[in-house]
Amino acid sequence: MIWALFAAVGCSDKTQEEVADVINLSKRSVAFATEGGSTDIAVACPSQWEAACADTWVTLQPGEAVLTIVAEENPAAATRETVVTVKSANDEKTIAVRQAFSDEPVLLATSVEEELSFDSEGESYTFRVETNGTWTATCDADWLTVTCNPESSTVQLIAAKNSDAHRTAEVTVSATRGDDTKSCPIAVAQISRDENPYYRFLGHYGLHAENWYYGGQLLGVSGTGTYCTVEEKEYRKSVYIKDLFTDGTVIEATYDKYTQQLTIPLGNICKTQEVSASVTRFYFPMTINMNESSFYSGTLTGTYGEGYNDIEEKMCPAIHLSGFHDEYPAFGLIGYQSQQYVHFVDLYYATGSMYFVRMDSGSETSGSGVTQAAARVTVPENKVVIMKR
Repeated sequence: MIWALFAAVGCSDKTQEEVADVINLSKRSVAFATEGGSTDIAVACPSQWEAACADTWVTLQPGEAVLTIVAEENPAAATRETVVTVKSANDEKTIAVRQAFSDEPVLLATSVEEELSFDSEGESYTFRVETNGTWTATCDADWLTVTCNPESSTVQLIAAKNSDAHRTAEVTVSATRGDDTKSCPIAVAQISRDENPYYRFLGHYGLHAENWYYGGQLLGVSGTGTYCTVEEKEYRKSVYIKDLFTDGTVIEATYDKYTQQLTIPLGNICKTQEVSASVTRFYFPMTINMNESSFYSGTLTGTYGEGYNDIEEKMCPAIHLSGFHDEYPAFGLIGYQSQQYVHFVDLYYATGSMYFVRMDSGSETSGSGVTQAAARVTVPENKVVIMKR
């Protein structure tokens, strides 16, 4: 302990009086309003001290154990800052001084784009408001509900279901600071059901292909060879494709609301049929190599667009199919029965580029180039062909 005490004293170059000569301040920073004012700071120091400031808009008034800082009115259009130094023979401390300005503008920004689009079936959207003033949000249309939350600095917009035509509104976010006001307009639109990308996929379709197989033979003609309906399963998530290639098939396809595309899975059972008391047949949608009697599952992608309707002889809305494997260019049904995979010579198989084309229900009764060509094909009595797995 004696050695430690000597060591502590020996390492210091200051005397006891110098160590005690320190400055203690009651504040190390002060702030003034635009109009200026004064503030007192207590100063504790055993020796004489003095205060200084380089900026003339600050006046210093030293007193007994107190320093009064006086700020003039700020005429500038900017915040101003300076430093006051309090100094003794052996110590020095600083005081930060800041003063606001009268014409400081209001700042306003939001986390939303200048335009918003709402779904036809109704939805909500919340965005943030960034401002240094007081704010509010209003709307010029009664179909859009606007709720302001100052505590979280957010605005929630709720659009009701739109059962009519396309409609628009404008939301205005306004902020005020002193005499300064700023506004931020946000254009809002809500599509109709007819414009809804999901509902555009629903309807009655014919599958139009570049070429077709029927009766196990390549027909060498393009056109519509089978019909189906696309129905709603779960809104903006999935659809049913029904009666494709033969009655009773049901294929569940998923819908991506961001890409606005359908994903059609292959290889899942789409129909079950009791062929006899001892034979049950299962149907699967597949891509196929008709020459090698082999098949491939995977998925197809359906993209909304336009296509030629050879039945009605005009351009119509269409769902274009893509995602085919090069070695399996045909699309149709594969059956499984009696522990064997088969394809059917009395059903159509599409090949080449293809799309579902929208048509009026019942249009297929007028016939097409595909059905006319198929009528010239002799269908073998055995209606199934063994497939390679």
